[in-house]
Amino acid sequence: MKKEKKEYTMQDAFIEEVDEDLKNESLKKMWDKYGTLITVCIILVLTAAVSYESLKAWYIRRAENWAEAYTVALSLQNQGRYDESIEALNSIIDHKFGAYADLAKMQQANVLLENQKQDEALKILSDIAANSGFNKQLRDVAIIKLASYKQDTASLEEMQELLQPILANPQNAWYATAKDMTALILVRDGKTEEARELYDEMLKNKDISDDLKNRIKDILSVL
Repeated sequence: MKKEKKEYTMQDAFIEEVDEDLKNESLKKMWDKYGTLITVCIILVLTAAVSYESLKAWYIRRAENWAEAYTVALSLQNQGRYDESIEALNSIIDHKFGAYADLAKMQQANVLLENQKQDEALKILSDIAANSGFNKQLRDVAIIKLASYKQDTASLEEMQELLQPILANPQNAWYATAKDMTALILVRDGKTEEARELYDEMLKNKDISDDLKNRIKDILSVL
């Protein structure tokens, strides 16, 4: 049985028109009430999006500029133009551009060591080692490098204090190296038994390299 098609009447058209007018009137009232707020929100969202992209582009450009400046400093060092290299690195440090500033500070010590200015270089490394706010990975490298230069003259207590930030964390990448340095100081000071105990402990560490284990075994064989 066919469904009877409903006839579209003038009454239906009038009702639709009224409904449409009511909708438009509701929208108008809502816009009158909230239009300014909606406009402001749209502007803020668009501004935030543009600002974010602009800031990101600015940061990338800035990072590229400091990367280029650091490359120039290294090039000057490789050419033996140490004073100019130090000056270029100082510019990066003075602008305090995050990791590049820390990297430049570390590189200054390398330039000075290469230029046979050991006292100045060790002073920089000491400052880095004492600065807990410095980039952690670079600070650890500075501590190990400083310890390697002090190893022949520093007391056991001084070396333990210097290496403490690394020795306090067995998961540190330089932990085994710091332990090895401590053991060598004990050997130097004639504290053979303490050194042997430390080396035995190190041999139980599965994370140390085979080369280091073999060297430890060689040392233990003559202790």
